[in-house]
Amino acid sequence: MILEILGFAALAHLGADFLEQFEWLPSKPFKCNLCSGFWYSIGPFLALYGLKGILVAAITGITSEAIYKILNRL
Repeated sequence: MILEILGFAALAHLGADFLEQFEWLPSKPFKCNLCSGFWYSIGPFLALYGLKGILVAAITGITSEAIYKILNRL
């Protein structure tokens, strides 16, 4: 499960970073790492873990935001 969380968090960070170049897209939920992490992972995690998947998707969003903040410090 930890690898799935980290994988989806990294995917969400890459997706949000890619979508930042499109000015016509709204900031939330497309360019926000926290939002993207949640929305990219909610479907697969609900399918895999049932209602517990909501919690896992929330953890994924927070992890994606942490990745964003760590990379901005570098």
